[in-house]
Amino acid sequence: MQYTAEDVQGIPLCIYTLTTKGSHVEPTAVAIEAAHQAGELIRRQFHRPQQISLKGVTDIVTQVDRDAEDLIVRVIHDAFPQHGVWGEEGTATRHDDKYLWVIDPLDGTKNYAKGIPFFCVSIALAVDGQPVLGIIYDPIHDETFSAERGKGTHLNGVRVRFVPKTSLEQASVYFGLNPYRRPGNPGLALPMLRRLYPLLDMVRDSGSAALSLAYVACGRLDIAYHDRLNAWDMLAGVLQIQESGGVATEFSGRPISLASRDVIAANAQPLHAEVLRVAQEVMANPPP
Repeated sequence: MQYTAEDVQGIPLCIYTLTTKGSHVEPTAVAIEAAHQAGELIRRQFHRPQQISLKGVTDIVTQVDRDAEDLIVRVIHDAFPQHGVWGEEGTATRHDDKYLWVIDPLDGTKNYAKGIPFFCVSIALAVDGQPVLGIIYDPIHDETFSAERGKGTHLNGVRVRFVPKTSLEQASVYFGLNPYRRPGNPGLALPMLRRLYPLLDMVRDSGSAALSLAYVACGRLDIAYHDRLNAWDMLAGVLQIQESGGVATEFSGRPISLASRDVIAANAQPLHAEVLRVAQEVMANPPP
């Protein structure tokens, strides 16, 4: 299959043109095609009875998650058969592959299973461990959030531009709260919220970390933080925030990487600094 600019309806294509099977292929076009195909599958099955199973104490997976991941992997490997893929639903190759696709085929599975229309497809490409491409597709609202290293963030092909808030009193925040009984739950999000809540304009837990990060990247939200995630939840959204002028780090202040398990992101540096300060205060005196 050949992917062209026409396939993705004018959305800017990637500066990382790669050669595969003797021809040049744009990774952004491939990622958007994969996200849109998976999104169409997800949209068709929405509100239908779901095959749901547990994959942990609190995490669920539907057959749609698995089918969407299989579809995305086929599209990527058709274009780039030598690339690595790391997906939430079990697809895995070596994480030291030079080109590694990191995918969450359906972020917000619990929303999806309950009929709540807030979920997305998230696809990132890391080169030598660094994200260079991030696509988040909301199939319900047909919104494609895209970012490429050094080329900015776009929403449906239009460059994202907004005036960021500069104080917590003006800020809208997404926070991710893990179920209390989830193994390894660090229990930091709620103590942080107790300190931040009196200072904030609005607080939301939307049920999709990836889509919430995309909302920060385009100015719909101002801050997002979550104390227990995986790379597939955040890599695409973090790049989008950085490319729209924002800041994203781990709770420790270290840069986000494939090994990161938490994130503080904001579309303005002063907001990030305030939330990072609160996170480090809570980590210094963790809850019992």
